[in-house]
Parts: sequence; structure tokens; C-alpha cells
Amino acid sequence: MDYVKLNKSRHAVKFFDGKKIPTVDVKQIISAASLAPSAHNIQSWHFVIVESAEKRAKLLEEVRPKNREQVEQAGAVIVLFSDTDLAERSREIARLGGNELTDEQLLNFNSRYPQMFENFEELYESNYLSINIGLIAMNLVLAIKNYGYESNLILGFERTEKINDILEVERRYRPELIVPLGNSDTKGKPSYRLPQDRIMEIR
Repeated sequence: MDYVKLNKSRHAVKFFDGKKIPTVDVKQIISAASLAPSAHNIQSWHFVIVESAEKRAKLLEEVRPKNREQVEQAGAVIVLFSDTDLAERSREIARLGGNELTDEQLLNFNSRYPQMFENFEELYESNYLSINIGLIAMNLVLAIKNYGYESNLILGFERTEKINDILEVERRYRPELIVPLGNSDTKGKPSYRLPQDRIMEIR
């Protein structure tokens, strides 16, 4: 699909028909989304597809009431996490991508980047992770739309380690977003966009 057309057709949708999305579709959507750029190519994201009805019910308890219906009705639910162990993530990239990385890249991921990450201050690291999550989240909702589904991004939930416990996810991963997706008769409405002269300057 044309990029501008895809963007113009994607809007937040909060009502779904409840029809399950095939897991293979969700995996392909995540695979497409994971082509997003990230700082130092660290790819500090972790996806959990919530297929268990029991786990979705427990997850709902942590979602603010106004957001619960869309999570209940969604054809699939993805919970997006950040990997807070950036040094280990860096070494993991070196281990798994060894044959595809140059000697310089291997040195970066095995040594230089881990040392850099270990010196990050807490606030700087949090902002670093949030920027990367923003990049993957945008790719994710565009990939969902490109596959013919609707979606929404939910920040309105208790972003605590209880989410990790419910979904049996290591606590090194920080919960960031819940993404319900599915089929819907509601196509969403375009939101107001500021005019170019309010967001752009030429110097």
C-alpha cells in the first residue's frame, strides 16, 4: 500500500467484533514491525501475544475500566515490553547475528555498547527505551493496518511488574503498551493535524 495512503487510513479503533485473528497473522505483523529502526540497532523490544483466555482476564484487571472493552473484544492482544538489560541485549545480538555482522559491529555489540549501557543514568536509560518503543509502536500499528486489521495503543493500565507475573515474562522486561487488534465495522476517524507552518521551519 502507498505509505501516505496507509497513514491516512490508519486511525485508532476501540471496538472489535471478537473474531480471533490467526496467530500466523499476528506473528507476520510483528515480524514486519520489527524492521523498525532503533538506537544503536539495539532492538530493545519484546512482544507477548496473549492467547490464553485466563491470562487475558487477569490482564484486564490491570487495565483501566474505560479501556477494558476493547481488550475483551479484540481478535488478538499484544503486550509490548522494553528490555531493560541493554548490555545483555547487545551481547545477544552479537551471539545471534555473528555471521551477519562485521568485525567492527561485533566489537560494538560485544564490548563498546555494553560498557556504554552500563554507564547510562536511570532517567537517560528510561528515555532511551521510550524512544525505541515509540519507533516500534508506530511500525506495529502501520503493519496491523497493512494486514487489513484495526488497532489501538493503550497506555491506560498499571505498568508494573504484575504484568510480568501475569504473562510469565522475565522482570528485565518493562511493560510499555497494550495493543488490541482485530476486525471492526468501525474504521476510526481522522484526527486534527496541525498545519505545516506550525510544525516546520526552513532556515
